[in-house]
Amino acid sequence: MINPDKEFRVEGSHWVSPVNFDAEVTGDFDFPKPLGLIDSTLRKIRYTAGATTSVDGFLRVAAALEQAGIKDESLNLDWWGDPQPNRRELELVREILAGGFAFTTNVYADRLLGQGEPEPEIDPRAVVDLLAGLGATVIAPGIVQAPSAEAEARQFEQLENTLSYATECGLGYTITLAQCGRRDWDALLRAANVAVELGARRLDLMDSTSSLSPEAMKVFVRRFKAGLKSQVPLTMHVHDDFGLGTAGAIAAAIAGAGPDVSVNGTSYRCGFPPLEEVATSLEVLYGVDTGIELDQLQGLSELVAYETGVPLPQLKPISGTYAYLKHTPGDVLACLRDGANAFPPISGCLHASVTGAEVKWVWDSLNTRAMVRQLGVLLGTELKPDQVDDVLEALDRAVNAKSTYPRWLERDEVETIFAAVVSGQL
Repeated sequence: MINPDKEFRVEGSHWVSPVNFDAEVTGDFDFPKPLGLIDSTLRKIRYTAGATTSVDGFLRVAAALEQAGIKDESLNLDWWGDPQPNRRELELVREILAGGFAFTTNVYADRLLGQGEPEPEIDPRAVVDLLAGLGATVIAPGIVQAPSAEAEARQFEQLENTLSYATECGLGYTITLAQCGRRDWDALLRAANVAVELGARRLDLMDSTSSLSPEAMKVFVRRFKAGLKSQVPLTMHVHDDFGLGTAGAIAAAIAGAGPDVSVNGTSYRCGFPPLEEVATSLEVLYGVDTGIELDQLQGLSELVAYETGVPLPQLKPISGTYAYLKHTPGDVLACLRDGANAFPPISGCLHASVTGAEVKWVWDSLNTRAMVRQLGVLLGTELKPDQVDDVLEALDRAVNAKSTYPRWLERDEVETIFAAVVSGQL
């Protein structure tokens, strides 16, 4: 944990606003203790269209998640209306459960429980047997809203029978409550309380359509907790349809539900709350222990991008190329004068090393004579006024000669051009 004392400034780490830790701001915070962050990277990669991840690639990502401190991983095993489970999901579940990873793997299966009508096409006990045979220790039946009171009663009876059998087989269980933001409130609480009474070790709330605003999320989670007959850990699953995935996940955590995340926001549709954004924000801006090794996050982001073939967005917070890229005159001057890794962080709140990233400066069309002079100081050369102009013009020409993105010069290119001009070779 990098900010246990909730300090707004920690040398070498971060410098944020002290208002973040004012009592007026933090008075109604109710973070879970421990936080209970849950990761969905592996199953979300499986759901990402066009991803090129091999079985070995999944195992490499799983090992990196374990090293980064992930304690709970979620997987899916769905039948999607077929008589057999999806072969790709089954392959992933089998390999991860056989991998001997330290994290707990929680497997959601869509045939562990139905809507209460008609009768299940596949016996839930057979699904329990399958998962137990694969090495699962925790399963996750999902309670969807039943179409009638009679169907709900049958659904709850089926749930009790399934969980009783799972217990006989030595399995623990969490319960997933899908589409929670748009469900009938009374029915949602009835289902939750039945699950709690039957011994669910955790309730996983899912707002997969992003129906809750961050402000509504806090109210929703608080009301839900207040409606439970006894308290169990909660998690909240949201997507990024409105660009509010990280905000929604943090709002849920503030109110008492552990956030569900994936590396790079990997998922179908609009993506998911990114692990690196949620964990770093909670640690730095809220002083919450996420259990994540933050200095592993940059490498983890790059690994997932490599193994999936889905590029890391250039402008993505925390781990994107531009997150610590310096190119404006003031920023480049600071890098040349004080070093790229100076503290306070150059034009930012967070030191790049916190997440295992590096600050990088480049030379583009926004350049000045002051930058050239400072470059000369860095390289041990005191330039005459005409040399400053010559270097500036040479660098401008080199930038303008680039016709495709990115139209900038890397440091080695800048230093080569500088040396050529000073020596009279250019």
